[in-house]
Amino acid sequence: MKTKILLSFSIFFCAAITANAQITKGKYLLGGSASYSNSKNQQGSGSKYESFNTNIHFGKVIKDNTAAGIILSYGYYNNGPENKTNVYSAGIFYRKYKPLAKGFYFFAELDGVYNYSKNTEGHFEIGNNAQRYTSNGGIISFTPGISYSVCKRMQMELLMPNLASISYGNTKTEYTSTSTTSVLTVKGNIFSANANFNTSFLNNFGIGFKFLLGK
Repeated sequence: MKTKILLSFSIFFCAAITANAQITKGKYLLGGSASYSNSKNQQGSGSKYESFNTNIHFGKVIKDNTAAGIILSYGYYNNGPENKTNVYSAGIFYRKYKPLAKGFYFFAELDGVYNYSKNTEGHFEIGNNAQRYTSNGGIISFTPGISYSVCKRMQMELLMPNLASISYGNTKTEYTSTSTTSVLTVKGNIFSANANFNTSFLNNFGIGFKFLLGK
């Protein structure tokens, strides 16, 4: 019941402040997401698995139907006892809109992001069996989509995240064990180019929201 009331109020509020959000020079673009999940091993070990992800897009409409800004994100993954991963990202985006019909836009976004991640398995200390993996590098990705002006300051998006991407990074893996008194280090490089054409067509799409701030 509460959900229906909130939905009805949202629709009424959007209709009351008029429909089409104009993507005009000087406005600010804000979007983001946050998610958390956890589960417990059902086999009696008591192990807990959890993940947390958050990201934010903030930019400015530098000219009509064109926006640029920053991307920040953080992810945390706990895959059981002494197996944790942290992922940090920061970068920039450039987005271009093309009006299609009243309230509808096609958009294309180009992102350039720096990523850093660190994973530790076990208690990393000489004399213990453990592993520590770190990677850092950059990724350039392309995301197209369709945007609709739900109300004056909010747009709903149907997008294909990272439809195409190119990435390059450096990796370092460190090992310790009960049989050695030193840390074994292995370094490497990773390069990849991907196109996100999933065999299940619907899995290629995502839904998002952007808010237009300012006068």
